[in-house]
Amino acid sequence: MKRMIKRSLILLLVGMAVIVAVPFLKEKKAEKKSETGFKEIKESVTDKEGKTINVEKLKGENKDCIGYLEVPETSISYPIMQTRDNPNYYLNHDFDKNYSFYGTTYLSAYCDLKKSDNLIIYGHNINGGKMFGALEQYREKKFFVRHKKIYFTTDQKREYEVFAVMSVNIKEFEYWKFVMARDEKDYDEFVEKVLEHSMWNTGEKLQYGKQMLMLSTCDNGKGDDWRIVVVGKEI
Repeated sequence: MKRMIKRSLILLLVGMAVIVAVPFLKEKKAEKKSETGFKEIKESVTDKEGKTINVEKLKGENKDCIGYLEVPETSISYPIMQTRDNPNYYLNHDFDKNYSFYGTTYLSAYCDLKKSDNLIIYGHNINGGKMFGALEQYREKKFFVRHKKIYFTTDQKREYEVFAVMSVNIKEFEYWKFVMARDEKDYDEFVEKVLEHSMWNTGEKLQYGKQMLMLSTCDNGKGDDWRIVVVGKEI
């Protein structure tokens, strides 16, 4: 009887281990597939010196692609998508439009690359610093001070300089609604709010008309309503 009970317990534990392991292995497989896909995209559009991104090639492969984002000395090097008719489509789709838990970084459907005062790019916060999980590094002031450059290549290579980093509750500050300022006063008030909600900032008051770029992701350590947002100004 004791032997039968012991065998049953062993079989039960083995079964439980398998149940736990299967979704874990599936997640790892999906993660590997996502990383490999983005690596292949980067290699296909970068020149030998690694300085020039051929965005037109990406647009030819997927018309939803509107640019390419790079944050030097981080893992952030991704195509940027935009779907005006289905705003969050790339939250759970890869570059080839297949379902993906990791999604693809994308520009807010309400932003206009040339006209908007504020461009907002979204990406998942994946553990291990993957996707926009790399933005977690900006919690460290030394990292903020030393990593101010963001490059966003569209029809040309745009350079932005980070001037603020926020960990913010979206119900307290609806930054994601600000795309186009009504006037100079509206613009100045928004910049002031960014500085007020920032954990680090340069204290700089931006000149009206200077385009901003926000990289936004979930703040996993604080809850569903919290976001980490790295804010840059166009150079």
